Amino acid sequence: MPHAETNPRNRFAELVRLHTQGRRFIPEEQERRLLEEAVTRYGLSLDEATGMLRAEANQGEAALERELSGSVAQLLRTFSDRRGRIRREDFQKAVAFYRARAGQALPPAEAERRVKRLMEENDLQPARSGRLLPNRRWYRAIEA
Repeated sequence: MPHAETNPRNRFAELVRLHTQGRRFIPEEQERRLLEEAVTRYGLSLDEATGMLRAEANQGEAALERELSGSVAQLLRTFSDRRGRIRREDFQKAVAFYRARAGQALPPAEAERRVKRLMEENDLQPARSGRLLPNRRWYRAIEA
């Protein structure tokens, strides 16, 4: 039986722990690099590596960007009206959720950009906002 240190699964788990140490958010690029390393260097299957990455991230209370994006997209669809519009208040709730799961290290402007991108990817539109002359300026002000 191989030593625990030489077991590829254990070595990959340690690598993931190292990458998630002190972090609450794993960007998609970093996730992809870790999975590539698991497959090429440690000889794991993609399914095996993905499962291990998720398990280690959950144990370290870190969010994977891809999974977080899926959750936020579902939240946005829940907030949308029957015409696929999102109110400004609901957009801000989605941004707050994104930041809470990603850790407060993610700046608010970056979280807004990511949520805006998710809206666009899911064909959701901003609802008009404002008392006198309702408009979508709040949405356009978010840099892409």
